[in-house]
This record gives sequence, C-alpha cells and structure tokens, in this order.
Amino acid sequence: MNRPVFFIVFGALMAWSVYRRFRRNIGRQQLRPRRAIVRLAIVCIASVLIALLGLQFPRILVGFGGGLLCGAALGFVGLKLTRFDTTDEGHFYTPDTRIGVALSLLLAGRLIYRIVVLNDAALTSNHPPPMHSPLTFLIAGLTFGYYLVYSIGLFVHTHDKKPLPPVTSV
Repeated sequence: MNRPVFFIVFGALMAWSVYRRFRRNIGRQQLRPRRAIVRLAIVCIASVLIALLGLQFPRILVGFGGGLLCGAALGFVGLKLTRFDTTDEGHFYTPDTRIGVALSLLLAGRLIYRIVVLNDAALTSNHPPPMHSPLTFLIAGLTFGYYLVYSIGLFVHTHDKKPLPPVTSV
C-alpha cells in the first residue's frame, strides 16, 4: 500500500473513531448492561496486552500504569458527574461531556502527533521510536483507566435498577 493511500485510510478510520467516541460522550443514552460488559472486556484485554508489552520496556509500563491510576480517578469523577434517570422508556444516563471529550481529543491528538513526528526524518532523532513513548502510553492509560472505572460504574448502576414493567397500549 503506498503512503498517501495509507494516510487517507488511517485518517478516515481515526476520524470515524473520534466521531463515534464523541457521540458516545454527548447526550442522553440508554443504560445497556451488555454494552458495558463488552466495553469492559475489550478495555481489559487491551490493557493486559499493553501491560505485557510493558514487561519488556519498563518505561512504557510506568507510563501506562500511571495513566491507569489517574484515569481511574477521573472515572470516579465522571461517574459522580453523570446523571442517571428512569422514565417509562427505560433507564438512561447522561455522561459529563467534558471529561470524555477531553480524553478522546488528548488521545487522538497524541496519536496524530506521533504519526507526524515519526514520518518526518528530521524530527525522529529527538523522539522515542514507535511503541516506546512513555507519554503516549500514559495518555492511553489515562483513557483506559477512565473507561475501565466508568464501564464498571455503569454496569453496577444498571443492576441497581429494577426492570420496568412492560408498556401496554390501550
């Protein structure tokens, strides 16, 4: 695959994932326990894989671990700022948009920055090689820690709710 096509495809995928993340962080959403479990499983698996990579490179592990701890703290703040409500239509939550959007922009911005830096030969001498930047892994850990705690909180909150009686039409 030639270079311009790669950047166009990668840019489109990045834009699509940022758009999806923004949509997930904005507005009222229905509480769905299965979605919380799937999100939690994916983030856990990815975290374990990154931690295993970090065993070979301790600086990565320190960055990722520090990010996980700070992100977990942000997750508790995010849960505290989330509004939960129940209507005849179901159980809903409205996440605080500031934290989710800020984390998404921070991670996307860092990844774009690393791609630009690593593709410019003049800049690469002053930066760590691919997959060796503790700052990038700190930001990834921040995002992962936030979503780990937030997904667990949503899952716990869904089990606090009793199922709504079926709506009958007259």
